[in-house]
Amino acid sequence: MLNWYSSQESIVKPEKFAPKNLDFVKFGVIVFIRRVYNWMKAAAPDIILEKEESIVGAKRFFATESGLAVFHSYFGAPAVALAEALIAAEIKQLIIFGEAGSISPKIDIGEILIPTFAIREEGVSYHYLPPNVRAEPSSSLLRKIKAFLDEEGIRYKMGGVWTTDAPFRETMNKVLAYSEAGALAVEMECSAIFCLSKYREVNSAAILVITDTLHEGVWRPAFQEAKVINAEKKVSETLMKHLAKLAK
Repeated sequence: MLNWYSSQESIVKPEKFAPKNLDFVKFGVIVFIRRVYNWMKAAAPDIILEKEESIVGAKRFFATESGLAVFHSYFGAPAVALAEALIAAEIKQLIIFGEAGSISPKIDIGEILIPTFAIREEGVSYHYLPPNVRAEPSSSLLRKIKAFLDEEGIRYKMGGVWTTDAPFRETMNKVLAYSEAGALAVEMECSAIFCLSKYREVNSAAILVITDTLHEGVWRPAFQEAKVINAEKKVSETLMKHLAKLAK
């Protein structure tokens, strides 16, 4: 078990990296795919701020008059550095919208997964919470996500995810073990973001689209398949529609 957690304050403060002039933002969405960012931008007619390469961990972002901001992040740990900067800027609700690989026959390519917990097989979360603490999303934000997906008639599944920062060490014994523990997919950010959010006392949750499968013992990528692209576009537009209302 990792023993990196400390209750002491950090020497380097995230406030030093907090973006300026975002005090009107109520919801932040962190995405990792350029097409997703572009779809969300296209669905946001009230953009009042847009910048490139201007925040730690982010390639670009835009913010809307209604108080919603979308950040195009790098994969993995940089998303946590970005989230720290956003929380320091007083953004109290964060949604991760990403992609994941199926490790269970219970979920397939193009389906949408709402994580209910994350197995912590990455290094970042252990700096925020002790090893025995379960990584989970905010229950209130989870309810909001379910409510607007249900309202739009978007089908989804709920279950655990396995978070790892070693994508080239996703072995079959781990796929089987974590699938048996209730994880449906593997990804790179959720457990770290959930633990950071609990530590900082803010709300976070995630929406994931299944883009590939591993549970058969071979990797089957489908990132460019129509059902993946259609699912990502639908969720992008739905997030912009409903979070803009919630942010007011």
